[in-house]
Amino acid sequence: MVQPRNYAAFVGLFVVILVSSVAESGFAGTKEREPMLVSTSWLQEHLNDPSVIIFHVAPNRREYKYGHIPGARFLWTNALQYSDPDLTLELPSLAQADSTLESLGVRNGVRIILCFDGAAVTPTTRVFFTFEYLGLGDRVSLLDGGLDAWKAEGRPMTTEMPEIQKGTFKPTAQSNVVVTCDEVRKDLDDPNVAIVDARGEQFYEGKGGGMPRAGHIPGAINIPFSNLVDSTNKMKSPAELKAIFQRAGVKPGSRIIAYCHIGQQASLVYFAAKYIGYSVQLYDGSFEEWSGRNDLPIDNPAQKKSGK
Repeated sequence: MVQPRNYAAFVGLFVVILVSSVAESGFAGTKEREPMLVSTSWLQEHLNDPSVIIFHVAPNRREYKYGHIPGARFLWTNALQYSDPDLTLELPSLAQADSTLESLGVRNGVRIILCFDGAAVTPTTRVFFTFEYLGLGDRVSLLDGGLDAWKAEGRPMTTEMPEIQKGTFKPTAQSNVVVTCDEVRKDLDDPNVAIVDARGEQFYEGKGGGMPRAGHIPGAINIPFSNLVDSTNKMKSPAELKAIFQRAGVKPGSRIIAYCHIGQQASLVYFAAKYIGYSVQLYDGSFEEWSGRNDLPIDNPAQKKSGK
């Protein structure tokens, strides 16, 4: 029979081992997300890290074939989105996402780096948002400045296509990152919610935009997505971003709902807000859906000025 003192020591050792095991596996929720931005120097140091997957995000494969970061895999922007007769840009089904992630070789435990080509920042932050929705958010980062920054610094390029082994990651929808139009309508008068319109100022003011109705969601504030990056498409500093959000009227501690025309430009506001510590969601239907529903209110400053 085990002596009480030895038994207590045994139980204590067992608990320590169990807690350590849980924490290491990530089930205890102690694992912090990977940094949202990585530098070109960090990426070059990790080019041969088998736990790092680089995706060259672009609307076509042409530039990728001409040259890409060594080891980078091509990710077509359309592979993780779909359009239907009602809305132009929507999140993929889990079945579509599962097939795509499998073909890209995504597996448990990998670190994912997204690299945009040229000025294609918002299509890439849209992929970032989609990965968050699919349950990959804590391991996805954006290469600051994208491929242009990498090439400008004379870093290595290649035309070789990497071999890709079939992936094993199973996506799980994280519904807390996205909101519907009915949820937005419910939050219109909530003082703790900041609805942010990521479109250019002219569209916010009701001057065009190609939507069923012009203007913006009532109470929304305007933070044009283009204001969040510098002239080289690098993210502005956290201090600069915080100042932009605060000047626009976003209070510290607010929950942000970002929208734009179809849900792509707003993904950069989503990224920036999350980067500086805000709780943020994206209205995926965006103004395309809102303006197309006559039962939903619109604020049109241009119309008010004209007296119509």
